[in-house]
Amino acid sequence: MSIRVRRLDLPAESRLLFSLPRRLHGSDPAWVAPLEVYERSRLKPSNPFFEHAELAVFGAFRGTELVGTASALRDANFDRDEGVVWFGFFESEDDPAIAEALMGRVRDQAKRWGGRSLRGPRNLTRWEYAGLTVEGFDTLPPMLQGHHPPHYAELLEGLGLERHHDTLAYEIDLYEADGRAKPIPDALRAKAEGCDIPGLQVRRARWRSMNADLIRAHEVLNEAYQTVPDVSPMPRATFLALGRAYLVFANTELMQLGLIDGRPAAFTACLPEVNEALVHARGRLLPLGLPRFVRGLRGVRTAAFKLIGVNPAYRGSGLHAKMIVNVVEGARRAGYSRIDGSVIDERNKPMRGVVEGVGMTVYRRYRHYGGAL
Repeated sequence: MSIRVRRLDLPAESRLLFSLPRRLHGSDPAWVAPLEVYERSRLKPSNPFFEHAELAVFGAFRGTELVGTASALRDANFDRDEGVVWFGFFESEDDPAIAEALMGRVRDQAKRWGGRSLRGPRNLTRWEYAGLTVEGFDTLPPMLQGHHPPHYAELLEGLGLERHHDTLAYEIDLYEADGRAKPIPDALRAKAEGCDIPGLQVRRARWRSMNADLIRAHEVLNEAYQTVPDVSPMPRATFLALGRAYLVFANTELMQLGLIDGRPAAFTACLPEVNEALVHARGRLLPLGLPRFVRGLRGVRTAAFKLIGVNPAYRGSGLHAKMIVNVVEGARRAGYSRIDGSVIDERNKPMRGVVEGVGMTVYRRYRHYGGAL
């Protein structure tokens, strides 16, 4: 039976969009179903992300059955003058004809937008659900990242897409096998203790001023990441929407701000690794997912270190080290035994040097593909 591709009507057909990965991966113990009620809400026009971005999602059908999806995304805030259009939401049965039909529609859409190259996968923002799993298939993915079977890479490479770069998920246990706390490496501890910036205050985020603290963190974010490859400035509204969505899981021991004379200079965003609880909810809160999720939260052992930013003016001052040490110590106080550091662009050598220098190792690798249109 031939493959028919049409554009999905979102958000009206968002349930259909999320039904496919559930059918394809539901039996894979390493697949964590996204929380559908939240993910569907992010496809509504009210999402601040769509103030500067346009998304087209396509579904491939064999008869009436959905057998594949893919999207085209135009992000006006990606200001690199490269004419990049992003593909994402890639799901497919193991059939090259499905992938070819889907990506053909994605390429056509990209050309209509004036794109000159295609890159991905990336669903919406650069900070979440970006890249394709190519290593670590037997581990749970870190929060805000996906999980994909090995044949997805074969399908994309069969269409002529080539490796652009990889992003890496790191991990480290905070305790030795005998229960002793792993010591913070001497070099990192020395850098942190040697940080001597006049007017510096490092403190936890505060619930009573959380909105203001998120705004402070956003200010640092865009300054700190302006030279990182493939990162465009994140509008404040998008950052706040993401941050507020995950505050319900936050532990202030894990969220740190560095202020110099009251002005934001550094921040860390570390959260409980909710995928260790979401895997029990199976993507739905009702009727049984919510109690399973709540029970799962009690067993979360990982603190997910999602972001660290330091104003470029203070790089080399030891502030990076001081922020990391504070998070590690805060994670132990909060009862966590493992830290996830994800995801880090393999081209970001300074940050890789920091995490590898404290003994973190790669447990998952995500590949980003690209190709000319």
